[in-house]
Amino acid sequence: MKNIEIKDDKWINAEGYKKQILASSEDFDSEGVLAQVVVIGPGSVVKPHYHKSTYEYYYVMQGDVAFTINGETRRLKAGEMMMTEPNDIHKVENDSDEDFMVLVFKSNYVKDDTFWAE
Repeated sequence: MKNIEIKDDKWINAEGYKKQILASSEDFDSEGVLAQVVVIGPGSVVKPHYHKSTYEYYYVMQGDVAFTINGETRRLKAGEMMMTEPNDIHKVENDSDEDFMVLVFKSNYVKDDTFWAE
């Protein structure tokens, strides 16, 4: 058994969000798997992007956002789950006044598989 915690000093800052890797392929003992938590602050946007091989599964822990996949926008809020498939162009916009926190599981993950659409 492994205890996995979100730690204040392990955040990786990126454009429009911050993330923390919770478990990697080595932790899962399975190639191409990754788990991370992502926080998108109020008013921030994760620009449109896609992955050529990676599937992403999002479980919302806190807040709500406008989540756009292939041009279709819907609200995603705490307790809901969404999935993107390879080549789905997706964007996340936190138009609320609180942090949005999401647990992201990736499968078929390979490094450097993020491609910006803009």
